Amino acid sequence: MKRLHPMLAAAGLLGALIGGNAMAQSTSSSQSSASSVNGSSSYSGQITGNGVVQYGLDTRPQQQLRVKLNTDNTSIRMDVVKDGSADPLCQGSAAQNVCTFRTEPGASYRAQLYLARDAAQRGESARFTLTVEQGS
Repeated sequence: MKRLHPMLAAAGLLGALIGGNAMAQSTSSSQSSASSVNGSSSYSGQITGNGVVQYGLDTRPQQQLRVKLNTDNTSIRMDVVKDGSADPLCQGSAAQNVCTFRTEPGASYRAQLYLARDAAQRGESARFTLTVEQGS
């Protein structure tokens, strides 16, 4: 089984992706920890302000993945993107917190977690757990 790889991204990159220049004005921070059990990987952490957390998803070709976000703040957003693609496979808020998809051969995927613009500007924080379940 392959594992998630945590990465931190600059707030300016997220601002450019979603068209907001006000996001780069606040401070940002994020932290996370990882665990892996029986075909699923789990990351827990906290994100504050304009912080962005990205997890690279190591996958096998033609594998079914289910990415689930649990959080204490409904202002957190999760996008799952295929590297090189302009549009996310899944995009949304905590109310829409599950993304299921089948991987393509040779493709790389990542999950991006961030706070909605208004919440980030208020300096809110969110605790989260991101779980990736691998199927066949």
